[in-house]
Amino acid sequence: MTKQPATNQDERRNAILQAAFTQFGQVGYSKATMKEIAAKAGVAQGLIGYHFNTKETLLVEVVREWMINRGMQQALQQLDMKAEPAELLQQALLHVVEFRKNNPEWFTLLISLWTESVNNEKLAQELIKLYQEMKAGIRIIIERLELPLNEAEQETFAALIQAVFDGLTLQSPLLLSSAPLSHNQVSQGIGWMLQGIRSAHTTEPTKENN
Repeated sequence: MTKQPATNQDERRNAILQAAFTQFGQVGYSKATMKEIAAKAGVAQGLIGYHFNTKETLLVEVVREWMINRGMQQALQQLDMKAEPAELLQQALLHVVEFRKNNPEWFTLLISLWTESVNNEKLAQELIKLYQEMKAGIRIIIERLELPLNEAEQETFAALIQAVFDGLTLQSPLLLSSAPLSHNQVSQGIGWMLQGIRSAHTTEPTKENN
């Protein structure tokens, strides 16, 4: 059997990821079939098994592709890391908001992974890894803000920022809202958290002296 060139393999793998992203996002993980994904990708069904082994693995890799590679990594590449902290934060928030608006299937994928991981320890561990990678990217921005937070507190703040995005997206489903995620809402919510952090830091010496 002739081995396929690496570029062809990469193209077909990417075609499968794109097809799975669309199919999972439009009909949901449980209803999507490998046969339908293969047809949409224009490849033989067996090729999906070759690249991803199982449907579960395919789901994880699709979420990773859009959450980490196309979401976080693209954001970090596009951000002006030399900008003032406040401007950098706004750039990051706007990027995430626009990304989720332009990729409406994305959140359906994440919901699918959450749902499937409830009774699947392997998927639950993969979900934890994905969020750890996402929080690591968020912490790069947090460190530029020069907040009075230690490492553990930065981790907590990163988790809260992620929760703001996920929570507001969940409250504004695409089918029921013309604006599935509002930059103003996100910016205001995270702004309140920043104010609380700075306020708590400035009042701590007073408390210690009383």
